[in-house]
Amino acid sequence: MKITAINLFAVSVSERYFTIVKIETDAGISGVVEATESSRELAQIRTIRHFREFLIGLVPRRIERIWQLMYRSQFMEGGRIVGAAASAIDIALWDILGKLLGVPVHFLLRGKSRNFVTCFID
Repeated sequence: MKITAINLFAVSVSERYFTIVKIETDAGISGVVEATESSRELAQIRTIRHFREFLIGLVPRRIERIWQLMYRSQFMEGGRIVGAAASAIDIALWDILGKLLGVPVHFLLRGKSRNFVTCFID
C-alpha cells in the first residue's frame, strides 16, 4: 500500500475557516483529519503542500519514518505551523492504519482514556 494523494479542502463555518486533509492510498483506504491552525490556515496549507511533494509514493504504515521525514525536511524547526501540519498528516496516517487493521485508533494508541469529549466552537 502506498500514498497516492493528499487532498486539502477548505470549509467555512461561521466566519472561521477549517482545513480538512484527506490522504488516499492505492488500496482504496483513506485517512481524514481536521487540520486547522487558528488564524494561520494559509501557512498550514502551504506546509502540507510542501510535505505532499515527497510523501506521495511512501508506505503509510511507516508513520514514525514519515514524521521524521517531515520534521527533518525543514532547514530550521518550523514552530507551530510545521508542527500542526505534520500532526495533521500524522493523525490521518493513524486513521488509515486503524481502517486497515479494522480497529479504532484509540486501540492502536493503547486504549481510550475517556468516554466522551466536550467540544465547542467560538
